[in-house]
Amino acid sequence: MDILIISKFIVVIALIIMMLAALRASAYKSTSMGLLGSSIVVNAFAVALLICGEIYNLAFYRDISLALIFFGFVGTIAFAVVLGGDDE
Repeated sequence: MDILIISKFIVVIALIIMMLAALRASAYKSTSMGLLGSSIVVNAFAVALLICGEIYNLAFYRDISLALIFFGFVGTIAFAVVLGGDDE
């Protein structure tokens, strides 16, 4: 087996562990920790989709992961604007 394939599988396993840690962090009571945890999970999932798309040679994974990253960023900005309150 090629060393590059092995390293891709190791990165996917590390991303799964990172997702579990982010889910644990998002279980705290503050809203910002929930937002941070869900953002980390979405970004880690998008990177895992990119890597799996490279492993199995599927092009549509790239489109899905780019959409996830873009909409996650837009949702985070929208939530921060709503939570920010007045500009006094």
